[in-house]
Amino acid sequence: MINTALKNIRRSPYQALAAVSMTGLTVFIVSLFALVSLASHLVLRSFETKPQVIAYLKDDHTVDSVNGLIKEVTDTGLVKNAIYVSKQEALEIYKRSVGNDPLLLGTVTDLGVITADVLPASLEVTAKSPDDFPTIVSILERSSIISSTPKGKKEIDFPQDILTELTAWTRAIRTAGLLLIAILCFNSIITIMIVVSMKIASRRYEIGTMKLMGAKGWFIIRPYLVESVLYGAVGGVFGWLASYIAILYSTPFLAPRLIGIIALPVGFTLMLALLAALVLLFSLLGLFSGLLAAVRFIKR
Repeated sequence: MINTALKNIRRSPYQALAAVSMTGLTVFIVSLFALVSLASHLVLRSFETKPQVIAYLKDDHTVDSVNGLIKEVTDTGLVKNAIYVSKQEALEIYKRSVGNDPLLLGTVTDLGVITADVLPASLEVTAKSPDDFPTIVSILERSSIISSTPKGKKEIDFPQDILTELTAWTRAIRTAGLLLIAILCFNSIITIMIVVSMKIASRRYEIGTMKLMGAKGWFIIRPYLVESVLYGAVGGVFGWLASYIAILYSTPFLAPRLIGIIALPVGFTLMLALLAALVLLFSLLGLFSGLLAAVRFIKR
């Protein structure tokens, strides 16, 4: 059965190449889409787990007033956690962010060394969802211990626009990717069906003779089903290989920009799991395509 399938492939290599190429292109897009979807999900999770609302406190705030504000915010049920950052902790965060730059540390300016007194204490709140920002911010704005600008506006930072935009882009990528994958999978099915149909049609007299001699339909179509599965499996391997090479070449560009969010290069274990899933999925797709083509012609 396998030898017959390989013989059929050797007899018409260009048709086989067309089927494998179409399947390989589909697998390439599917694997990239899967990795991009995973990456966008991790980026979104990274933003959502960081402090999303930062409210700066007045210098005359007390520990009791801060604890009361934290309790009021957490009682809403919309908050993952709320952390008080003191002036000294703010100074340590500032030093870590600027590194050893003497200009930013104030050691080479007339303003003197940056100390904890010049930095405000703050309350960092992590919301469960970007949709909860308005409620949390409204509670903070009513508090008397939150500092205000000279124009009377409360000093509260929250990246609502960034997270909303990032969420919208993630959904758009998933929708567009799924639509493109559906179109390419349909094209792969049609391509394999056409190739298998042409091969069966070219041997219709031989198949007719086999049926007259008592051969069952399943015995006749088995080599064509194996051939269809081979198209899907080989296309899956080539498509996965192309996507892996593309990821390896893009890693030097992406790694510095995604540091701390996504570990690059992608682990080989993850890629092997993706390979196994893609080969299995597209082998079944090839089997389905071969069945559609073979059963229709055998019935004739």
